[in-house]
Amino acid sequence: MFLVSAVLLGLYFLHVVPFQTVFLTVLIKIVLMIGAIVTGALWEHDVYGQWWFASDFFIEDVMTLNVFLLHAGFLIAAYGFPSDFPATLAMLLVAYGVYGVNVVQYVVRNHGNRKHDAETAGMAEAAA
Repeated sequence: MFLVSAVLLGLYFLHVVPFQTVFLTVLIKIVLMIGAIVTGALWEHDVYGQWWFASDFFIEDVMTLNVFLLHAGFLIAAYGFPSDFPATLAMLLVAYGVYGVNVVQYVVRNHGNRKHDAETAGMAEAAA
């Protein structure tokens, strides 16, 4: 959903789609984000005994919280201050940027963890 919304945001800047279309995708993305946060918290609780901020997922949880708060701020700005569209749009761009950073750090971190796990498994097999 992030990619669809980001593409539509780019198309908005090119005057191809109205901002209402982008706004709708942001609303859908926020609903999906809430679902991911809830299911992630349930999983984290089952695996680590904590609903949020388990040590293995601390960075991801902090980044996710930041992304969610920025999206919530966007909604507050859009509904509470509709006359200040440039500030609302700027908040959305920051939220998308932080979301992108979160995705990149998650992929890089998990790739490193998988590589480390594979190397550890290889050493264990060699020792056996």
